[in-house]
Order: sequence, then C-alpha cells, then structure tokens
Amino acid sequence: MNVQKELHCANRKLNIAITRIAYPYGHPNILAEFIAGQLKNIVSFCKAMKKAIELTELENTKGIQVQIAGHINGKEIARVEWTREGRVPL
Repeated sequence: MNVQKELHCANRKLNIAITRIAYPYGHPNILAEFIAGQLKNIVSFCKAMKKAIELTELENTKGIQVQIAGHINGKEIARVEWTREGRVPL
C-alpha cells in the first residue's frame, strides 16, 4: 500500500510518501529503533535484545547479531554487550 500526498502551506510544497513494509523486523533500521524505544522505556537491555531476536526469527532471517554499547542500565562505567543467534557472516 503506497500513499502519496501533496500539501501546500505558505508557498511551500511538501510531498509525503507512506509505504507499507511487508516484513518490518527484517529491516535493521526498524529493529534498531525498536530496541532504542525499549531502552528509553527503561526495559532491561537483556530483555530488549532477546525480544529483538525473537521478532527477527519470525521474519525467517538466517541470523542476527545485536550489540548495545554505552552506560548500560545507568552504570558509571561504559561497556559493550552483544549476543548472536544463527549464522552471521563477517
């Protein structure tokens, strides 16, 4: 489903295109925004990573690697946590 609209405001032309994505959790950018939203809502980073992996497994992907870096859970020292599921090429 593609929807295109054209708006006219104060001598400006704005084109908006909305495209429905068939398998949204197969796209890494959408998945990254999902994880970021979970972390903003103060969900445990382990739970957010596991949920992201579950969602991608529903999309029939071959593998996924999720990496979260920074001051995880508000700790003073920054660290990197990652997990991998399935086949992930180099």
